[in-house]
Amino acid sequence: MVRVHKTYSEVVNAVTHTAPHHADEVFATAMLAILFPVELFRTRDQNVINNTKVIVYDVGGEFDPARKRFDHHQKSFSEVRPDGITYSSAGLIWREYGAEIVKKLGEAKGVDDEIALEVVSYVDNALIRGIDARDNGQGEKGDSMSVSSVISTYNSLWDEDEDADECFVKACEIAGMILEREIKVAISSIRGQKLVKEQIEAADGAVIVMDQFIGGWLEAVLTSDNPKAANLLYAVFPAVDGNWNVQAIPPTIDDMMAQRKPFPEGWRGLRDKELKEASGVETAVFCHTARFFAVAKTKEDAIALAEKAVND
Repeated sequence: MVRVHKTYSEVVNAVTHTAPHHADEVFATAMLAILFPVELFRTRDQNVINNTKVIVYDVGGEFDPARKRFDHHQKSFSEVRPDGITYSSAGLIWREYGAEIVKKLGEAKGVDDEIALEVVSYVDNALIRGIDARDNGQGEKGDSMSVSSVISTYNSLWDEDEDADECFVKACEIAGMILEREIKVAISSIRGQKLVKEQIEAADGAVIVMDQFIGGWLEAVLTSDNPKAANLLYAVFPAVDGNWNVQAIPPTIDDMMAQRKPFPEGWRGLRDKELKEASGVETAVFCHTARFFAVAKTKEDAIALAEKAVND
């Protein structure tokens, strides 16, 4: 929850600058709102900023995490990523509180400190870094709309009767949804990579078997440094309709349309009875004409299809 106060009072627990808003302090506010209800005061009054003990970001001319100060506009500011992208308030707040935010959102999935740190890095690269870059004039310009420009559209319009603070809260709501989704994507991806890593290690031969579909499994296999991964030809995993899929693995991540070993030519485009007769697998359902994908009704028969294809 984010609530903007028109005057400073004891209830205020966060301070940022007045309108117009930018994506960096909007996302910083959305981050904090995951941790606690944000009672925000928007000001550039340096006297108020100097005398408050609450968190202050994107305003005030000071960067000092110990004092909860997170501005990046002062001449002395020197917080820069290894790739040269300077931090803005979004990146500074994320760097300081990101792990805490991730663990709170990922509590139900058992996110530990190790995964949390990986997610913080993932989300920074995928989302926060770009917001910082644009705020600091380092972002790429193009025809597509960026997250930063989406947030900017929620500034009050000169020819509409809109309250700037209400527009800011709407922008924070959108930023919060984007941020939470990106964090969930990162948690899912990193947990999936760890599970696939375990499955690769457990694989016996050229077939990897997964008892559940794991998003990103193919990329995890193709980028694995485990020697077993280079020998995998097929993956078996459940389909959403109750059947079991068998997928031929590409040679490399740069050649995703090819296969290390396509399914047998004699299976191409066959279904049901014809595929059963050609493969000798009782519940065989389908083999794609491109020979990269096949389906069986049971896990055991999906494995049988994969093993027959290996030995063909």
